[in-house]
Amino acid sequence: MLPLGFINSWDAFQEKFLTKFGDDRSTTNLINDLSNLKSKSKEPIKDINSRFNKLLNKIVVVSKPSEEVQNEWYISALPSNIAIFVDRAAKPTLAKNMKEAIAVEKCILALEKKNTLEDRKSKKVTFTDDSKKKSTKVP
Repeated sequence: MLPLGFINSWDAFQEKFLTKFGDDRSTTNLINDLSNLKSKSKEPIKDINSRFNKLLNKIVVVSKPSEEVQNEWYISALPSNIAIFVDRAAKPTLAKNMKEAIAVEKCILALEKKNTLEDRKSKKVTFTDDSKKKSTKVP
């Protein structure tokens, strides 16, 4: 039990809460893990966003990197085919970049589906009725 008035700000509360219930990794290790986060093969963007946010939220407020650095680390964690579009959009906040990544992923998936359908149509095999061909009789 803490004495009355011991926690006098949200930052102090967060620090005490994370010390008791949070990750046992040091802030340095958490920052290192966040900066080196990479997407897994065919991992949905919402899962990347979740992993990124979980790590980011484990870092105490006073040690969190700037919004600009968070954006750079987030974009570098994305698959390259999505990162290029998110980077080009140049959204100012992490939340907006995360929404942009989800939108880009949806477009890419829609294009892939369209291309798959077109490939199937172009490879469609047609069969002709050969029974009407004249056959030669062998004596």
